[in-house]
Amino acid sequence: MPGNGEKFPGPGKEMSKIYDKIYIILFGEVLRRCGDGMTENRIELLKQKIRDAFHHSYLSEQIGSIPLDDRKILFLSSLMDKTGLPGEEKEKYIVASMLVQIALDAHEHVSGDSRNPLVKWQQLTVLAGDFYSGLFYQMLSRIPNIPLINAMAGCVKSVNEAKVSIYSRDFSGIEDFFKKMEFVETALFQRLARFFGLEEWRELARTWLFFNKLQKERDLFTHFLRHSVKPFRGGTDHQKEKESERIIDGYIRKYKAGLETAVKNMSGLDERMRSEIISQLHVQV
Repeated sequence: MPGNGEKFPGPGKEMSKIYDKIYIILFGEVLRRCGDGMTENRIELLKQKIRDAFHHSYLSEQIGSIPLDDRKILFLSSLMDKTGLPGEEKEKYIVASMLVQIALDAHEHVSGDSRNPLVKWQQLTVLAGDFYSGLFYQMLSRIPNIPLINAMAGCVKSVNEAKVSIYSRDFSGIEDFFKKMEFVETALFQRLARFFGLEEWRELARTWLFFNKLQKERDLFTHFLRHSVKPFRGGTDHQKEKESERIIDGYIRKYKAGLETAVKNMSGLDERMRSEIISQLHVQV
């Protein structure tokens, strides 16, 4: 031990370098965790703003709680961070965009009246869709951005046309069916990326959001294929089910591979979004 007046020997140059690296790693980890927490908190705040924007007592009673897709909100949040817009303006775009998506999806959450389910279902679908679309245009009018409003309106029209085509079974085959389903799920987000000149984000929206849809709704896709696509209208139920599952799993693998490529080609992808995508890619198909 050093005596009075003596100093403890300091670390050599090599040890100093090691300590520096340790401090950098630890400091980086603290920043990463703080950043993740801030991002998670930001997503929750955005979800609350979206819920506050579309809340309507009667529609809430009839439709129930409308689920919000965290990954779509995360995509919009990360996309808007690349635009250089002020924070408040970015939030308005995110909330407005999710309102459009909710309007497009409104029919999936409407419950009918047992006394006249079809009529009430149709009435509430129109009411909910118009209500949420109106909120979208009201919010954008506060920015305002006429070119974006025109772009989004055109996108909504195209998505609705694709949905009518799907519901009326107007597709030439399996490939056409999946292309239209992909368009319905991702067109809005691709259009936003294009509007802001972020082309590489279009491919990320196309692959990630539809991959997510296929994973979450695999059974629904299987059911729809089995009962609605021409090649499956013959054969036993067991044969149609197995073939439908084989095709769905093939498309999941296809979009998974496309997503992996899109992530590799992305520059400036924030850590939270990259981690979310990578964790999802690790799910075995």
